[in-house]
Formats: sequence, C-alpha cells, structure tokens
Amino acid sequence: MNISKLTKQIITRTIFLFFAIFSLNIYSQETEYNIIGNWISSDFWSNESKTTFSKDGYISMTINGEQIDGRNFIIHGGPNDGQKAEMKYLINTKTNPIQIDIIALKDNVEKGRILGIIIPVHHTRFLMLLNFEGKRPETMNDENYEQTLTLNKIE
Repeated sequence: MNISKLTKQIITRTIFLFFAIFSLNIYSQETEYNIIGNWISSDFWSNESKTTFSKDGYISMTINGEQIDGRNFIIHGGPNDGQKAEMKYLINTKTNPIQIDIIALKDNVEKGRILGIIIPVHHTRFLMLLNFEGKRPETMNDENYEQTLTLNKIE
C-alpha cells in the first residue's frame, strides 16, 4: 500500500488536532494556566523565536528577527513611525479555549488588538493561534493549523 505525502500530512494533522482539541482541553478546564515566563515559540515551518510574558502584563517577542520589548518598542511604519509604544497581553483562563489579547498602546491609549486562543498541552507547553483581522479564532483545526504556534517554556 502506497500512501501519498499529502495523505500522510492530512493523517498527521488530523491526529494532532484530535489530540490537541479533545485531550488538551481537559487540562485547560481543570487548571488555572500560567503563561508568565520565557518561552520559545515555533511555527508550522519550525521557525523559532523567543516570547516573554511578564507578571505585570507586558509581552516581548521576536517577530521576523526583530526583538520587540513590550515595555519600550519603537513603531516601524504607519502614522506613528519612530514613536515609542508598549505591548501588553490579557488572558482569560475562565474560557475554553483560553482567550488571549495582545494589545498595542501608545501614550496609554489602545492602538490595536490581536485576538487569540490558547490550548494548554502541559504546564511547560501550549498552542496559540492569533488572528490579526479583529476576529477571535474559535478553535484550532485543519484550516488554521499552519498559523498555530507551539510555545515551550524555557525558564
């Protein structure tokens, strides 16, 4: 029996998503999940970057090789080009899946919000899916699998 590469990818994704959605949601329902700390995030193509969630609500991350310090980053492009801003996160562990918002602030005024969900795998690993178009993802599935990040705690 010869299984094509595409068929193998579909089977692998289906098994992964089944495990993530059904098994992992049980963990999130039973635990107050803590994301504070340093994490290595990995995307579908195995690109890695560092993400830090601070106790006081700031998020720092590397995007396209650029380190963004949540407490003090410089905006690149747009009408606020070159100006200082902040990036914070809010997490709601009472929902299933867990909701996360990443908020851009300038002069303590919200300038944008990225909506996402988190599915805990373990206290040292979680899956995160973000939407940059103002609509929170409802679940992780075959359609958004490539946009899902895996975060592994490093500290």
